[in-house]
Amino acid sequence: MSSIALRRWLLGHKWTSLVCTLFLLLLCVAGLPLVLREELGGLLDSDPPYADLPATTPMGNLDRMV
Repeated sequence: MSSIALRRWLLGHKWTSLVCTLFLLLLCVAGLPLVLREELGGLLDSDPPYADLPATTPMGNLDRMV
């Protein structure tokens, strides 16, 4: 293999591998929320945990809590 052919092959190999790597990275990042849907569901839940308290719940004593 000549020096010019080797350089062309290495250049082509480098750029095709970079394109494939970027494509696979895009697939992994886009698919991650689909795989971790249940785990991320708790973080993205819009209702705070105290939203289920009735409106007549008395306020707590801050001095006692501290």
